[in-house]
Amino acid sequence: MRLLWMFFKRDALIAMSYRTSFAVQIVGNFLVLGVCYYIGLLVGERNIPALDNYGGSYLAFLIIGVALTDCVGVSLKTFAEQIREGQLTGSLEATLMSAVPLTLMLSYSSLWGYFMSGIRFLLYVFLGTLFFQMDMRANVGVGLLIFLLTVLSFAGLGMLWAAVVMIIKRGEAVSTLGGYAIILLSGVFFPVEMLPQWMQYLTTLVPLTHALDAMRLALLQGYGIADLVGPLTALVAFAVGLVAGGAAAFNLAVDFVKRTGSLTQY
Repeated sequence: MRLLWMFFKRDALIAMSYRTSFAVQIVGNFLVLGVCYYIGLLVGERNIPALDNYGGSYLAFLIIGVALTDCVGVSLKTFAEQIREGQLTGSLEATLMSAVPLTLMLSYSSLWGYFMSGIRFLLYVFLGTLFFQMDMRANVGVGLLIFLLTVLSFAGLGMLWAAVVMIIKRGEAVSTLGGYAIILLSGVFFPVEMLPQWMQYLTTLVPLTHALDAMRLALLQGYGIADLVGPLTALVAFAVGLVAGGAAAFNLAVDFVKRTGSLTQY
């Protein structure tokens, strides 16, 4: 725990030292919330049957979708960026010689990013409720559980992507494409029921689909664990499978670059 706290404190101090950048990020969240509001106005009070399970408000549906998707961006960027930075600065080889496993260092170094993702999530939900009269019947405990399972699921995916970056060195375009695919298939901006039937089958393979469904029901309808057995079970399975698979893939990638002598190449 001491090492975990040291990593978290280090990253917090670094982030806070760049005050302008930190402030701009917060302002950016306000602007995104404004975009959500005006999109909600455009949709208006139209009767959309696919939203009935979530209370019928498209604005609330959209804000929660955008808020939870933030942790996906953290996952797809943080792990890979740490590997890429180590390759460019030449510090990766020294890092691998540390007594602390690299997978653990990557996980600890991502804690600040996930912490801020949680803060931004609360900010979106709080401001949406305060200014836009989102009808919240929040089950806070279940919402927190869903958020943690979402983080674990995408942290595993982030390690898997870091393994790819370790080998191919550059992969920003692929990462961006993957992010767009996740947004399309998970129902961030619209209910997945609007997709063609064959694409709806694919949505079940994306952790964020189950996370968004559960989070919207927990926060907007007050659903408890007993009401969310399906999506929560899926999230637990994704979290366990992706974390285990991501860590294994990353270790294999490290062994590969060591054998081929491409560890320090960039």
